[in-house]
Amino acid sequence: MAPTCGVCVEGVSKYKCPSCLTPYCSLPCYKTHKSVPCTGPPPKPSTGTDDDDARQPPRTFEENEDESGWRLRRAQLEAIASSDDVRRMLRDEELRKILRRIDSSLSPEKDLDEAMEGAAFKEFTDKLLAVVNSEEKSLVTET
Repeated sequence: MAPTCGVCVEGVSKYKCPSCLTPYCSLPCYKTHKSVPCTGPPPKPSTGTDDDDARQPPRTFEENEDESGWRLRRAQLEAIASSDDVRRMLRDEELRKILRRIDSSLSPEKDLDEAMEGAAFKEFTDKLLAVVNSEEKSLVTET
């Protein structure tokens, strides 16, 4: 059963507030909801697994890191973000779990190596490389 609108409590919700995840059905309901400050997203319950202890918050990168040559340029990131194939692949919940695990890991290289053994993750990385490489080629031909 589809969730109902958290504002008018009549319509079927198609959207969620990005701040507090309250479901709403239309632009008028969104505007009504936004007229009152959001409370923020509800806290996620702890799963109580040992994996929670082995995770850390996402890392921040500074502009002058030694490996800055390995970072993607804005055009490459935009190409990835606009790729229909990448977006389709990111709908897979299992792939999203793998990406979250790598991102929050204390040893991301190890987790990345393990993930590369799976067919779905390997296919995803191959698609990312294809998108980045095609963007690279288009940048070269434009200049």
